Amino acid sequence: MRSPFLSALVVVALAASPAFGDTVKLKNGDVLTGKVVSVLGGKVVLLTDAAGEIKIDVAQVESLSTDAPITVALPGGATFSGKAAMGAGGNITVEGEGVGPQSVALATAEINKPAKPPREWTGSIVGAATFTRGNTYTNTVSIDVDAENRGEIDRLTFLAFYRAGRQKDQATGITSTSERRVGLGLKYDYFFAEKAYWYANINAEKNAVAAIDLRFVAGAGVGWQFIEDDSTKLSAEAGASWFVENYSDATPTVDDMAARAALHFDHKFNDVHSMFDDTEVLKVFNGPRDYLVRTKGGFRQAFTPSFFSQEWVEYYWDSTPATGKKRQDVTYYLGIGWTF
Repeated sequence: MRSPFLSALVVVALAASPAFGDTVKLKNGDVLTGKVVSVLGGKVVLLTDAAGEIKIDVAQVESLSTDAPITVALPGGATFSGKAAMGAGGNITVEGEGVGPQSVALATAEINKPAKPPREWTGSIVGAATFTRGNTYTNTVSIDVDAENRGEIDRLTFLAFYRAGRQKDQATGITSTSERRVGLGLKYDYFFAEKAYWYANINAEKNAVAAIDLRFVAGAGVGWQFIEDDSTKLSAEAGASWFVENYSDATPTVDDMAARAALHFDHKFNDVHSMFDDTEVLKVFNGPRDYLVRTKGGFRQAFTPSFFSQEWVEYYWDSTPATGKKRQDVTYYLGIGWTF
């Protein structure tokens, strides 16, 4: 039985003047004229002169023909172009260049599928600095780079940061380092299911004030992407890592396996305001109480599509710090950034 909605579309399409020369024949005998835009996801999209674009279930289409070449993608991955001629039983005949006439099933083929956009890096660069003169004399600077390259089934993430701070004792004139940290990180995610993925990551960091000459972590595991849309991203990960911590003093080097758990969260409240949080916990097997916790979270306000301000907090908790050093470090930042 013909649906009332489809009948109305047929009447409108038949009443329109044939500005386009493509033809769609339905299994109930009706014929529609217009411009075949695509056949994707079980729908034939037809552009008509009077009704605009209309979508027709492939199951209701007997066949179609086109005045101009179309691009056909077969289930096996082969593609070719040519004009479509009427077939029967949901098939069309395409005269492909150099391949001769081919019968194509509309139910399984894709016609005029849009080309995939090229993969590109997106991310941000954030800088912050303070210079104090008077009763105190301090200079601090920080730079953060966060970039991501997302494909259909994989994702590559690059992170880098630099922190430096110097302060002068006004009474003695002696200048000392209050902060000096630098780090790099690289992570690859491969989605073996819609929300589940394998990951592999490498991180290296140097923290002169904490007497850490090199902290190196390399690992792999599994993650779950709970949400990933234009406003919210939420994922969690668990895996195993190789953990190395070399100190610049006499503290013994740590070189052992570790269990890793991580949580990543981003949310845009609107076009201006957003927030983020990245938390990672490492349980090093070197000792029963050897843990490392790293958290970076804050807020962002967009001035323009490219420029923004950002306030964030970084928290480190190392249960086994270098000799004479404290377990935790908390730093507050206010910076300006650029997105790309």
